[in-house]
Order: sequence, then C-alpha cells, then structure tokens
Amino acid sequence: MAEQAQFEFGGSDGENPGASQSLDEISVEELMAYPERPQRVDWAKTWYPVEMDAFQELNQAATQPDAETAPEQARVDESADADLDIERESDTREDDIGEDELDPEFAAMSPETLAPALRTSFEGIPATGWQPPDNTIAVGNSDVLVAVNTDLAGYRKSGQLRFRWNNMTTLFRRVLPQGAGLFDPRVYFDHYARRWIVIVDARRNNPVGSWIMLAVSRTTDPRGSYWVWALDARLDGSTTTNNWADYTTVGFDTQGLYLSNNMFAFNGGFQYSKLRILNKSELYAGGNGPNHTVKWFDFWNIRNPDGSLAFTIQPCVHYRGRGANSPAYLVNALWPKGTTLTLWTLQNPLAHWSGGRPSLGNSSVACRYYDLPPDAEQKGTAAPIETNDTRLLNAIYQHVRGVRRIWTAHTTKISWRGDNAARSALQWYEIDVPSGRVEQQNAYGAKGKYYYFPAIQTDIRRNTYLVFGRSSATEYASLRETGRRQNATPNDLENSRLVKSGESAYSGNRWGDYFGICRDGDDPRQVWCYGEFADARGRWGTWVGEIGY
Repeated sequence: MAEQAQFEFGGSDGENPGASQSLDEISVEELMAYPERPQRVDWAKTWYPVEMDAFQELNQAATQPDAETAPEQARVDESADADLDIERESDTREDDIGEDELDPEFAAMSPETLAPALRTSFEGIPATGWQPPDNTIAVGNSDVLVAVNTDLAGYRKSGQLRFRWNNMTTLFRRVLPQGAGLFDPRVYFDHYARRWIVIVDARRNNPVGSWIMLAVSRTTDPRGSYWVWALDARLDGSTTTNNWADYTTVGFDTQGLYLSNNMFAFNGGFQYSKLRILNKSELYAGGNGPNHTVKWFDFWNIRNPDGSLAFTIQPCVHYRGRGANSPAYLVNALWPKGTTLTLWTLQNPLAHWSGGRPSLGNSSVACRYYDLPPDAEQKGTAAPIETNDTRLLNAIYQHVRGVRRIWTAHTTKISWRGDNAARSALQWYEIDVPSGRVEQQNAYGAKGKYYYFPAIQTDIRRNTYLVFGRSSATEYASLRETGRRQNATPNDLENSRLVKSGESAYSGNRWGDYFGICRDGDDPRQVWCYGEFADARGRWGTWVGEIGY
C-alpha cells in the first residue's frame, strides 16, 4: 500500500510563454548550422549524488568481485553472433487496447532459445562530435523519429531518411534563451493522442540558467509544425532556486506529461529530485491565450521510504485504456546499491488545473540485490567504457485484462563464479502494481563480458524486450537485444541477438547515458530499439532495429 511520501510541492502561475515552429520556416543555413555546445563548467561536472572524486573511489571498488549478487541464480547469456531470421507475420492494424481487452490473436507460444527476430535494421545518426550521444527513439504510423546530442532525424520504417534537424536549436529557436546549449534529448510518440513529443535540457553558464525545452507536434506528421516552450527548471512551483536540471526522465498517460529531473546547485552538488506535471490537453491545444502560456505542478525534495533522497525517478510510459483520472506510476532505485526499489503512485495528476492538488505516495518494493557496476573493458584498448551507476533507465506500465505491471531495468555489478573480476550486467524487474511486489526479476550477462545501458519495453501480448550494449577484452562495443515470451519460464530471458557489431576500439570513455526502445505506433506487436556501437573510426555510431516475436 502506498503511503504519503516526504516532499515539498507547489504550482506555477501559468505565465510560461510558448510559440509555434515549423521545419518549413527554417532556412538551409539555419538548419545546418553547427550547434552550440554547453560548456561543462565546474558546477556542471557532477552527475551523481556524490562528488566525482567520491564516485571514482566507488567505481574503482566496483571492479572487485564479491558473492553478494548470488550469480548462480543469474541468467547466463549463451548467445552466438549468428543472426537467424524468423518469418514475419502478416501486418494487421491493432486498435488501442482497453484495460480489459487483449489482442484477440494472442495464443500460447512455446518458449524459444533465441531473442526476438530482427525485422528491420538500418544505420541511425552518425557521430556528431558529442560524448555521449544519448540515443532516443519514437515510432508512429509510418515514421521513425530518432535523436542524439544534438540532432533529430526522421526515417521511413524502411530506413529511408525523410528529414533531419541537424541542429536541434533550430526547433526551439523561438523560445530558446540566448546563449543556452542543449543536451539529454528525449523523443516519444503519444499513442493516445497520436502526437510527437520532443524534450531536451538546456543550460546557460553566464548568466546561469536552466530550462526543459519541450515541443509537441500539432499533427501526426513529425516533419510538421510544433508548439514549443522553454520551461524554467530553476522554478520549484513558482519559487526561483539556485538549482539546475539534469537528465530529464519522461512518462505520460491519458492525461498528463510527467518530467523528473536530478537537481544540482549551480555552485554545489546534488540537491534533490523534482517531478513536474503538465496537462497534455493544454499542451496539445498550444497553451492558453495569445502567448500560448502553460502551467505546471511540481513536487521536489522527494525522499524514499527510508528517508534518503530519491535519485533519478523514472515516470512510466503508460499503456492502458482511457479511464478518467487514473493514477500514474513512477519508480526509482536507491543509490548506489540496495535491495529495494521505490514505487510511486500519483493520484489525481491534474488536480491543480481544477483548484486542487495531486497526491503522491510511495512504497518500498523488495528486490534482488544491485550494486554500482564496474566500467567495461573493450577490445583493442585499455581505456574502459563508462557504465555509470544503478539508476533505472526507463519504465513501462501496462494494464491488460486486469494485469497491472511495471517493467524497468538498470545496470548492476555481478560476480560470476570463478571470474577474476566483477563485471557489469543487466538487471530487470516486473512489478505487480496492486500488491507492490516483484513478480519476476533477474540479472543477465556472461562471465568475462560486460553488459550495460539496458532499455526495456513490452508489446501488446505482454512479451518483453531489452536492448543493451556489450563489450569485453575480445569484443568491440556492440549493440544487442534479448527478450522473453509472456509464457516463458519465470525470471528467464532468451539468449541475445546481435543488432550491430562493434568495428573498432572506442576512443572516448562516456558511452551512455541511455538507449532507446519503444512500441511501433501502428502495430503494437512490434518494438523498435536504438543504441550505440563503436564505429570503424573509434567513435560512436548508432543503429535502429525493429524486433518482434
């Protein structure tokens, strides 16, 4: 049962202006202009709840093996790199499902030893000069939208490039504060409203400033026009702080758009996590009045049930019917290790728009032990690939035929029996929402290899999919995927499948912060993934894959 959580809260006064922007209104020169990169000043060099020197000590200790992760219970990936094709089912359109409906074609399927079939595969945006790229993907009726730091590109599902915003600042040029640079992009296709959502963080060094840049499409065409806003991230409700926003995480349901940030002081470290609620109807209508203003409701200084500060809260992308005023869900891991997750329940999300306020409760969910992962070895160099920490990397909520579950995943340390060093592995969870208990979970990896940056998704039939990176002393950094059929052995994943092999040693260190995965907006039996591989010139490259059972 969720309990009332510890936090502060407040609403905005609704004076944040917006504007309209279309690709057709931008000249070729503007579109191809080289993007301004936000300089990493001293106050912007910490990504964790501790200072970087303290994190480096923890990261070094993570290389030492231990016995706490019970590796004999973990799933060993025994995959080869062979790419086996499975004949694709005929394409048929599936309507949005309700809470008590399920795909009528669903039938029991026998478990397989191989990961989901790779239906479509093509190269995404090539290296832009940024580290890391932060891959994100959204798929609609016929378009695939992908983004990295700081480019945005649209493809047909066949892989044909349709358009490219070579400099994402052009999308936000009407509202982007002068001198601000962009980072941490996110893109989504709202399967309820059939709209596109683009979100990217912005930061300015002098004078200091922090914004969440938000764009929502005005039609189902990702190449068309967008409503755009620069949401002041320094504001907690309507009160100005000395904090800036990092690493926006995003979820949505039938009513609201939910943004969560790690907030850092301009001249200090981590302060707290903040949740910002926006009204989708207000956004899709272009805001209010001639200045297209929008308002929000914030929760901040959010704490876990044990009293510790929450870090990197993941709002869920919700798949369910259109029931009125349903609760929204969020989840986070403890930092840097733990045996519980925190499940958040947001009741009456849009109460602020009718004179009330939402209610946010939490509960502690017991789970498998997780710990800070070591950095990953890669072939051809002693330079490691950074695997970051144990923050959850995305979250999915699905309500089908009375079954209410959340899926989420992250990277963890694992010590394989007989291995001379600890490795990084994937760890995933399926949480039963009514009971607040883990329905199934496991770690996934292999002795001598490093697995990192998993992103998880489900299809309409409750099959599960994960995309992730892998490398080792004998393997360049590659992109892989795995999954499980709904009726497979509990806690099990299948042997992984190669999406794109690495081609050389990566010359940088930062590899993530996240990969992308989403459902197909036209056929919810299919899932699309987007992640990195090491290209032939020692840089990162990106690859798109469509996968399905």
